[in-house]
Amino acid sequence: MARPKRNTVDYFPHAVKHQKTMYIVEEKYGNDGYAFWFKLLELLGDTDGHYLDLSNKMNWKYLTAKTKLAEEKCREILDLLAELDAIDPELWKKEGVWSQNFVNNFIDLYKKRVSDLPRRPD
Repeated sequence: MARPKRNTVDYFPHAVKHQKTMYIVEEKYGNDGYAFWFKLLELLGDTDGHYLDLSNKMNWKYLTAKTKLAEEKCREILDLLAELDAIDPELWKKEGVWSQNFVNNFIDLYKKRVSDLPRRPD
């Protein structure tokens, strides 16, 4: 029996040097911002297709539980991430979270799989 197709990952790169986005988020939100970003990436990595639909209330509840932040604070940080193009601003207006830079980390991984690299939802 063939392996089932997977559109999730078990790990993602966590560089020791960060880009401007991390500095801005951490400066504004402290450790809450730092932890939120990496917990969001963990969630995206473990979500089918690496797309998080926050129009679904259960997904919101899970995000706030995972990050241990109130929904309002999560929205503020996601707004900033969209402004910085760390997540797709157009999809965020519809309460969707997609990060093309994050997905690009897995190009080589998906080449080894039966399934294709997930694409930005329409």
